[in-house]
Amino acid sequence: MDTFIRLLGDKVRKMRKAQGLSQEKLGEKAGFDYRYIGFIEQARVNPTIKTLEKVATALNVYLCDICPSKADLEKNKKGVPAQFTEREKVMSKIMRHLNKVDNAKLKSIERIIKIAVEDDK
Repeated sequence: MDTFIRLLGDKVRKMRKAQGLSQEKLGEKAGFDYRYIGFIEQARVNPTIKTLEKVATALNVYLCDICPSKADLEKNKKGVPAQFTEREKVMSKIMRHLNKVDNAKLKSIERIIKIAVEDDK
């Protein structure tokens, strides 16, 4: 369990930084003190599912996106540091840009993405 919590904290930190957010800003968005965000990232606490859901929402990702994958856990067992996949890197870059736009632009971007995704089907 300790490994899971440590990897979860690492993932939260990487996602937060990828989006250009400080611990303070993420804490504000999630409704927590910035120190608690630091505790999560340092694996000093065992956060509840509800807490993780708030953090995920503040990061604009699904809860499952901040949880370590089986591959992360397996890599860690082998002593190899967990790394983001190329898809996760691209998603982080997109999220960083999206965090800077207002709601009107965000809705326009969502329509564009919906059209692009539907065209691929």
